[in-house]
Amino acid sequence: MNSHHHTDDDDVGGVVADPRDEALLRLLGDGLRTADPVPDHVLAAARGAVAWRTIDQDLADLVFDSTSELTGVRDPNAPRQLTFRSHGVEIEVMLVDSSERRLVGQLVPPRAATVTLQGTDVEFEQVSDRLGRFTFDHVQSGPVRLTVGAAAGERVVTTDWMLL
Repeated sequence: MNSHHHTDDDDVGGVVADPRDEALLRLLGDGLRTADPVPDHVLAAARGAVAWRTIDQDLADLVFDSTSELTGVRDPNAPRQLTFRSHGVEIEVMLVDSSERRLVGQLVPPRAATVTLQGTDVEFEQVSDRLGRFTFDHVQSGPVRLTVGAAAGERVVTTDWMLL
């Protein structure tokens, strides 16, 4: 008879989590890492493979998000504004109509470029006008990111994922 009493919190995916099993797994993992550690060249290759996926792209850093500014003062109906910055380009976007899910943006400095809006399972492409302006309608809720085509002598710029 097993004297181990468990609560519903101990039940993980139909398997009862036993603290002794977790301790044994930790001990086994420590032993394997000590006896047969992953070689440095394998770790370096793995890091390089991840970096290589976006070797032709620059990641634009989020430098402003209106939802994190002026907490408690901000009008909840005000449009959400985000600004991303990378070498040579700033991408300013605003969710102007949350019911229509309309995303408008501008490239600074202004230029015509292919702008791609990528969701988890959809992708839309637009060309910004000569003032750098672009619009996407009916943007899905959830994570999205923007990619801006390369200008002469520059690289493609991709924003980090943003939750809209």
